Amino acid sequence: MKVLMMILVLMVELSAVSTHELVGKWQALREVMNHGTLTIEKEYLTLNRNGTFSILIFVSVRKGEAFIKDLRIEGSGIWKVWENTLVIVVKQVDVPKAGEIYLISQSSLRNLAATFKRKYENKPIRISKIMALDQKNLRLINEEEVETAYKR
Repeated sequence: MKVLMMILVLMVELSAVSTHELVGKWQALREVMNHGTLTIEKEYLTLNRNGTFSILIFVSVRKGEAFIKDLRIEGSGIWKVWENTLVIVVKQVDVPKAGEIYLISQSSLRNLAATFKRKYENKPIRISKIMALDQKNLRLINEEEVETAYKR
C-alpha cells in the first residue's frame, strides 16, 4: 500500500507544471483565411519570474491588393500556473501603430485596432490547459478549444 501511495504521489508531481518551466520568451504564429481575407498573427509572449508578463502581437491582414502589415498590439498583466493550468490576467492593452498600410482607409484601420484591443479588454482573464511542455515547445488549449503552439 505504501508503494502504491508513493507511485501516485510521484505521478502527480511529475504531471504538474512548475512556474520555472514556463518562465521565458515564447513565440507563436497563427494564420486564418476567412472569406478571402488572410489574417496573420505573430505573438511574442514573455513570462517573467515575478508573475508578470508582456505580450507583443503583430497582426497583418490582406484582402486582394489591400493590406495592413504589422499592426502592433502590446499587453501586460499577471500570470500563474496551477498543476496543468495557465491563468493569464491582462491588465493593460495598447495599439500604438501599424507598420505599413496599402489601400486601407483610416477608419478601417481604427476599427481593426479597436477590434483587437476589445478582444483583450472584454475578456481579460484567460485560462488555458497546458497540453505539452518541454525546453523548446509549449502547447496550450484555451477555453474555446483553440490550440496555440509556442516555441522558444
